[in-house]
Amino acid sequence: MKKMHPGGVAAAFMLALAAAPAFAHITLSQQSAPAASDYDASFRVGHACAGAGATTGVTARLPEGFTLIAVEPRDGWTLTVTPKQVQWLAGGPAAAISGSVKTTFNLRGRLPATPGTLYFKVRQDCDVGSADWAELPTRDGDKPDFPAAKLEVLPAGGGESRQ
Repeated sequence: MKKMHPGGVAAAFMLALAAAPAFAHITLSQQSAPAASDYDASFRVGHACAGAGATTGVTARLPEGFTLIAVEPRDGWTLTVTPKQVQWLAGGPAAAISGSVKTTFNLRGRLPATPGTLYFKVRQDCDVGSADWAELPTRDGDKPDFPAAKLEVLPAGGGESRQ
């Protein structure tokens, strides 16, 4: 068995920590759905922002072609809704989502009739800092550090939705 030098362990840990934003993004629970259907968007938040102790706000910017129908409120949170975005803000420290607690923020909308890809840009505010999960993939295939939540809109009546 090969032993790793303690300095190597620390370096590997620091490298993993530095790469954390690439793995800590906000995602949709259901990543595909048929065109012209009602869609329940459930944004999964895995933990607070880097260096923060709690998530205090989530703002979902709705993509062109997505028509908002309803939003699920959260106890102790203020809800602000416009046709283009939904914002949940913690009413105080007691309502904030601490550390690595996993939760979802939910809304419902109507998908466009045309298949394609929709990106929901989501800003996560924390007690220290924020993360704007709004970057789109590049043509060269590089994965963004702060990717927007992606939804594949499938042809109506064709294909199963993927979780």
